[in-house]
Amino acid sequence: MKLNKRIKFLYGFGFSAQGIKDALFQLFLFFYFSQILGLNATYTGLATVIALLFDAVTDPWVGTLSDRWKSKTLGRRHPFMILSAFPLGLTLFLLFSPPENLDQMGLFLWLTVFSVLVRVSLTLFIVPGMSLGAELTDDYEERTSVTSYRVMFSSFVGPLILIFGLVIFFSPTEEFSNGLFNEAAYSKFALLCGVLATTVILISSYGTKSSIPNLPQSIQNESEKGLKSSLKNLKEAIKLPAYTSLVSYSMIVYIGLGIGTVLTTYFTTYFFELSERQLAILPIASGLGGITSLFIAPLMGRFLDKKKSVVFSTLIFGLFFSLPFLMRLVNLFPENGSSGLLPAYLLTLFIAYNFLWVSIAVTNSMMADVVDEYQSIYNERNEGFFFSTMSFAYKCTVGFGYFFAGVLLDFIAFPKQVTQVSEIHPEVINGLGIIGGPLLLLIYLSGIFFVMGYSIDKTRYLEIKNKIQN
Repeated sequence: MKLNKRIKFLYGFGFSAQGIKDALFQLFLFFYFSQILGLNATYTGLATVIALLFDAVTDPWVGTLSDRWKSKTLGRRHPFMILSAFPLGLTLFLLFSPPENLDQMGLFLWLTVFSVLVRVSLTLFIVPGMSLGAELTDDYEERTSVTSYRVMFSSFVGPLILIFGLVIFFSPTEEFSNGLFNEAAYSKFALLCGVLATTVILISSYGTKSSIPNLPQSIQNESEKGLKSSLKNLKEAIKLPAYTSLVSYSMIVYIGLGIGTVLTTYFTTYFFELSERQLAILPIASGLGGITSLFIAPLMGRFLDKKKSVVFSTLIFGLFFSLPFLMRLVNLFPENGSSGLLPAYLLTLFIAYNFLWVSIAVTNSMMADVVDEYQSIYNERNEGFFFSTMSFAYKCTVGFGYFFAGVLLDFIAFPKQVTQVSEIHPEVINGLGIIGGPLLLLIYLSGIFFVMGYSIDKTRYLEIKNKIQN
C-alpha cells in the first residue's frame, strides 16, 4: 500500500525528538560532565551503561505492552507516543541542571538517575513509533521509504539544533574563548531542547491519528503478558537467522558510532583543533546526508535489494568516517589551521553520514519484514517487541559507546579539564587518531560479518506475505 506523503512526513517528524536528544547526549553530555563538572570519564561511561541495563528491561516491556494495548480512539501505539512527550522534555532539562557543589558520587548519581529517566521517556515514543512505521504499509519497498523519512528527520533536525546551540548558546565570550566551557549555557540550551522535543512528538502523534483505523489489529496470545511474553518472544525470535543477524549488526555498528560521536568534541577540539564556529559547521554534513539518504535508500533497496544495500553502505560509511584520521596518521590530510582542513573533513563526513543513514533506514525496513516472517510461523504480530530490540541497539550508541569511550580516554591517559592542546602530550593526541581511525574502522566493518546471515530477500518476502494472507 502506497502511503500519503503527508502521513510519512508527519510520522517521520516526530523522530526529530530523537535527533534533539542525540544532539544533547552525543556532543554535549559526556563533555559537560567530564570536562566541565570534572566527573571521572569512566564514571561517566558507567552511568550510561547502568541506564542501558534499564533499557534492556523497559524497551521490550513497552514494546510488548503496546502490542497488546487496546484503545478504540488511539489504537495500540499512539497512547504511549503522546504519554512520552512531557516527561522527555522535563527530564532533558533536569539532566543538565544538577545542583551546585556535588561531589563525584553526587554527580555520578545525578547523571545516572536522569539518564535513565530520559531514556525511559524516549522509549515510550521510539518503540511504539518504530512499530507504527512497520504497520503503516506492508509493501516491501514502501517500507524503506517510510523508514527513510524517520531517519531523515532524526538525522537532519539534530544537526540544526547543534548548529543553533553552538552559534547562539556556546559562542565565545570575553570570559570563555571556547564557548563549550561556559557552564551556564548548558541548562539554558537543554531547556530549549526539552520544549522542542515535547512539541514535535505531540505534532507527530496527533498528525498521524487518521491512520489508526487502517492499522493491523493485535494478533496475540492474551494468556501471556508482561515479562513472560517478552521472554517467549525472544526465545522464538532468536531462532530466526534474519532476526539475530540484524540485531547483531545493529548493535556492533551503533557501539562504534557511539564511540565516534561521544568523542567528536575531543576529536575536533584536540586532534583537528577546530574552532567553535568550524565545529558548528560540521553537523551540516550529517543533516545533508540525512536529506540525500531519503532518496538514495529507497533506490538502493529497489535495485540492490536490502541486504546488499546494507553491506555496501557499511563499507562506505566505515571507510569515510575513519579516512581523515587514517590520512592524518600518515601525514596525508590537511594540517590543522590550513584552509583545506574544514572542506576535506566536511566532504568525508557528508559521504559517511549519507551511507550511514541509508544503512539505518534499510535495516529498519528489514526488521519490518522479520516481523512478517515471525507472524507467518507463529501467527502473532509483535512489532513492539521486535522494534524494542532495534531501539535497544540504537541506545547502545550512548550506552556502551559512552562506556568504551570513557575507558579508551583513560587508556590513552587523556587529562581532564584541559583547554589548550599544548598542555597535552603528542602521544595522547596520536591516541585519539588511532581510536578515530583504525579502531573504529575495524568495528564498523565487523558488522558486515553479522548482516551476511540475513535471509529475507524480495522473493522470500513475497512467499511470507502469501503465507500470511492464506
